[in-house]
Amino acid sequence: MSQFKQALHNQAQALELLHDELALKAHLFKADMKTQWEALEAKWSDFKEHLGRAEVAAKDASHNLDASSKSLGDSLLAGYTEIKNAFKH
Repeated sequence: MSQFKQALHNQAQALELLHDELALKAHLFKADMKTQWEALEAKWSDFKEHLGRAEVAAKDASHNLDASSKSLGDSLLAGYTEIKNAFKH
């Protein structure tokens, strides 16, 4: 095999390895984001429930429930921001 053909063959093999690696990473990234999204969906449901309770308990000034809702809301915001930023890259 000529030097040129060998170089071309080596480059093709390197590109194939890189392609396969990136394809796997892309697949795993999608799966990871899906898992994270599903976890955030559960938190979203909890957040809405906490918010409903906070509105009912507002007359009693339930500080613990408000703090819990705030914490859950902060967690959701961080998770959503992470997913949004991942789509930018």
